[in-house]
Amino acid sequence: MATTEPPERPEPEGDALTGPIPDPDAAPTAAELAHARRFAELVDKTLAGRAPPAISADDRALLEVATVIRATHGSASLAPSRQRQAIDQALRSPAAPGPASTREVPPRRRWRLAPWLVSGASGLVAAAAIALWLRAPAPVGPRRAAPPPEWTSRPADSLVGPIARDHAGDAGARIDALFADRLDGFRARRLARGGTP
Repeated sequence: MATTEPPERPEPEGDALTGPIPDPDAAPTAAELAHARRFAELVDKTLAGRAPPAISADDRALLEVATVIRATHGSASLAPSRQRQAIDQALRSPAAPGPASTREVPPRRRWRLAPWLVSGASGLVAAAAIALWLRAPAPVGPRRAAPPPEWTSRPADSLVGPIARDHAGDAGARIDALFADRLDGFRARRLARGGTP
């Protein structure tokens, strides 16, 4: 049984990023193979630390994607010479910290801690005030006098009295008397000075 070669794709119009997407089953063109070979060499040079100083914008975008894909697969690591160079540079830097007892907090860091210190101190003061308020005994002093009965809610029996059968239809007069009494109490309370009418 003979195998047939897939048909060759037509040459793409435009560049590889913005041009039409070719059929995946078609054989790659000579231009695509040359571009893939050139891009593979570019990736190898970049990973070896010999990236060319100037490349096209399309190749740079593809190269960034390739390095991100490689880094996400966990196979990215520094060459031993670059590792040693980074470690030596870190050890040679003059900002190596000294012992904790002699090291002073830099001024910028001191100001960064100021809001936290202020909020912590104010929280402690508030907690102490609440604790003192909860533990304080009830104030002992003169008790306030009971309000006059005109100011309070009370039954209307004393005002209306017993209702005789022949006065059962005079409800309007009784309601008027109740309203006038409650209005007098309201006015007395509203106009009171020093708690007395």
